Order: sequence, then C-alpha cells, then structure tokens
Amino acid sequence: MVSGLTVAVGPEPRRRLLAVAAAGVVLVLGVLAASPSLHAWLHPDADHADHACAVTLFLQGMTAPAAEVALVVLSLLLVARLIGRLAAPDLLAPRYRLSPGRAPPVG
Repeated sequence: MVSGLTVAVGPEPRRRLLAVAAAGVVLVLGVLAASPSLHAWLHPDADHADHACAVTLFLQGMTAPAAEVALVVLSLLLVARLIGRLAAPDLLAPRYRLSPGRAPPVG
C-alpha cells in the first residue's frame, strides 16, 4: 500500500446513479413502446387514438430539442467567456522588466 496517492476512479457515485437511472428510463420506455400489451397494462386507455404519454412520445420519436439547447448553451458560454476577457485586463508581467544583469562583451 502506497500512502499519499489517490486513484481517480471516475465520476462520483451520484453521477453514476443518475446515469444508471437515465439509462433505465430509456430502457423501460423502449420496452413499453415495443410492447402494446405492457403499455395497455400500464394505462387502461393506451389503445385510444388521442392517448399521449411519455411512452407514445418515445414511440413517435419525440425527443428534447437537444441541438437547439446545445446551441443556446454554447453561445451563452462564448458570450460569458468574451465578457470575462474584456472585464479582466491582461496583467501579465512583461518578459524583460529589468535590464539584463550582464555587461556587454569585452572586445
């Protein structure tokens, strides 16, 4: 056993649990969309034409507007980064603040 070393094992447990739960929801929605009898067991009015639930939306291919959301988030991040750069001046020290510490060569 080596003391003082930490091993990165991946995302924290809450994120893993959230990922497993999200995958489980997609799996259950897929199974319910593929099996009308299971969907009818879940909803008594599942065979009606105007029935709308998460299973029917999943079956019809309705997804969240991921592309639009991603574009909005990326544009907001870009604007925030630009505002941050404009607000904070570049205060790096110049490379040669002091003159060199040596005299010119003799000769």
